Formats: sequence, C-alpha cells, structure tokens
Amino acid sequence: MSQVYTLNILVIDDDAMVREIVVEYLKSFGFVNITEFSESREALKMIQDTNVNIDLIISDWEMPSPSGVELLSAVKNNQQRKDVDFIMITSQKSMERLKIAKAASLGVNAYLVKPFRSQILKDKIWQVLGWDNDSKSA
Repeated sequence: MSQVYTLNILVIDDDAMVREIVVEYLKSFGFVNITEFSESREALKMIQDTNVNIDLIISDWEMPSPSGVELLSAVKNNQQRKDVDFIMITSQKSMERLKIAKAASLGVNAYLVKPFRSQILKDKIWQVLGWDNDSKSA
C-alpha cells in the first residue's frame, strides 16, 4: 500500500485545468487533505482564519485580485501563518527573473513554471517540507 500524507494543502488557481492536474498529482503522491480554490479571495478568507490548519499552499501567480504574490505576502505577514510553506506556480515567461526575485524577497519556499511534470512538483514539495526523497516520512 502506498504512503498516505495527512498534511493540509491549499491549491489556488483560477485555471480549472491546471488546478485539477495539481490536485491529481497531489493525490497520486498520497496527499488526502486537499482544499481547492478557484478564487483567491475565498482562499484568502481561509488563510486569515487561523483556526484552520494549513501546512502547505500551492498558488498560481497570475490571478484576479488578490494575486498569488499578494496571497504570499498575506501569509508571510501573518504571525500565525508566516511559517506555512508556499509554492508559487506561474506560466508567465516574461520578466521571470524579476518575478522570482519578488517572490523570494517575500519568502516563497519554491517556484514552478508551467508546464511541469508530476516529478518536478513532487521534488519541490519534498524539498520544501524537508523530507528525504527516499524515506518520504511525514
């Protein structure tokens, strides 16, 4: 039987196809507690509710307000959320270095450019969580 991980993960992307792919990848890795958001405003409400446990956020950069970087800023500026791991996803090729620098300055843990394969996402998640790829201990 494959490993099951009970971390609470938020997936935020206004593109339904991308969101579905990310969620399917996460399920294939063994994650079971995944909350999806198509609207970043709704995700922000959950992020601001510190009674809700969140272990990892995977968010698109380009979304209607608030953008992914605004969500990242909200997380890192919240005392109860500042240690939540955050992976940023974007499909934008233009000004990529500036975007990476901006996200890094705000404390993003990892950055992915679409399209990406499941193994790339898995490697980033394991890296961000500080898990050994061999032991995969949660």
